[in-house]
Amino acid sequence: MTSPSSRTTRLIGMAASLMLVGCLDSGGEPEMLEPRWRPAPQASPTDVVDAPVAYWKPIGTDGRGRPLGRSRLEGMLMESAGPQALREALLDATLEERLDELNLTITEEDMLLERMTLLTTLDEDEDRATRLLETIRRREGLGPLRFSALLRRNAGLRKLVEDDVRPNEEAVRAAWDVRHGPRRVARVFVAPTLDGCSEVIAKVEAGEEFETLAAMKSTDASASVGGLLEPISRLDPSWPTSFRETLWTTPLGEISSPVLVDADYVLILPMEEVSGDEVTFEMDREDAARRVRLAQERLLMDALARDLLDSVQVDIIDGDLDRAWRTPAP
Repeated sequence: MTSPSSRTTRLIGMAASLMLVGCLDSGGEPEMLEPRWRPAPQASPTDVVDAPVAYWKPIGTDGRGRPLGRSRLEGMLMESAGPQALREALLDATLEERLDELNLTITEEDMLLERMTLLTTLDEDEDRATRLLETIRRREGLGPLRFSALLRRNAGLRKLVEDDVRPNEEAVRAAWDVRHGPRRVARVFVAPTLDGCSEVIAKVEAGEEFETLAAMKSTDASASVGGLLEPISRLDPSWPTSFRETLWTTPLGEISSPVLVDADYVLILPMEEVSGDEVTFEMDREDAARRVRLAQERLLMDALARDLLDSVQVDIIDGDLDRAWRTPAP
């Protein structure tokens, strides 16, 4: 069963994949933000043959110290980050070819729109969104090179899928309902068998607390809080239809019949109904349609990225990178 925490994780994951930087300067031309993240000027091939990347010395020693050559780091970098970097580079190369075939180009304005989209996705308050963006950047180790690649990559993927996105009325109404409609608060008990649910129902009828039983025996992550879930709207698509229908048709304070969700059986105890706000569907229709479009684009972009990577064969000639590439992920 999908839990609220997993939806938060997906939002952060999406934010990391949509990381965009850049703004317009006073002259109206796009300019990359935050100079401290800018990549260093690229050295010529003759300069990087074991060129020093750092100097070290004992504390208190005079002089610059001893050089630490690039070759000392290359193998370790290939092992630690090479496979991910290679996947990103392959995706960018195949994406560029696809765009060229269709005579499509990515402009600075496209990248700026991606950044604006990301910020509004993270938080409606611009300052909070900017701070969250910075936090994600640091946590994911996304410096200026990968940031630049990410903004261009997402702009390109979006341009390729945008004509295939067609938000329908049902999806738009669901997006409004999630944000502005009424919600129900409930506790759940999850078990792999019907017998487990029947046992809980019998114990509740005998006077035991549903919350206590959920905390002791439920297999869901919500057991740590007695089965308590965050408020759920009637049309929230992140929850299975069977779960939502049972949640909203079961009277408050009563335990539902077991409902099958993701191969498990779930008992639902609706506890409270929270009224929606005063924003009507027509008031929110345009913004809800925008949110649905973005969500559908993201799904298609992810699928296209996988297809592009699956369409190529790579021959790795660096030994350290090849070994890391062939090592199964944990």
